[in-house]
Amino acid sequence: MEKINRREQLLKELQDLEESKPEKVEDLAIQKTDADKTDEEDDEPQTIVKAKKPRTEAQKKVFEKAKETARLNAEKRKAEREAKAKEEQKAIEEKLVKKAIALKKKQIKEQAILDNIEDDETPLIEIEKIVKELPAKFKKATKQEAPAQTANPPRYIFF
Repeated sequence: MEKINRREQLLKELQDLEESKPEKVEDLAIQKTDADKTDEEDDEPQTIVKAKKPRTEAQKKVFEKAKETARLNAEKRKAEREAKAKEEQKAIEEKLVKKAIALKKKQIKEQAILDNIEDDETPLIEIEKIVKELPAKFKKATKQEAPAQTANPPRYIFF
């Protein structure tokens, strides 16, 4: 019961405050109405901007020195990256040249072998001599035999 009475009393006080006219206030900054507000105040929330403490000359000099050092270090890192990239590119180019030379030599050898075999009248003995001279890679390519079947079946069968 007391809570209900207290609630009713508070509601009554609230209604009285809403119905009563505001007292005349001498300071207009305290009392603002909707008409007094400008468009800028409505759009932007008010923020308190604290004035920055001015830097001393020594602080300014140290800051400039730090900026210069950072710029120089950045230039050094950039130069190192570029030098490293050039070295890597040079190494790659050297590898490519070596590979190209090896491929060209291989082509020349193959062409020389084909030039020797071009005659259809070449006896089989000479062809066998040329095949013996070839490296192991070419021998495997020329011999294409089926693998021999073993008599024993595999010990394990995996599915």
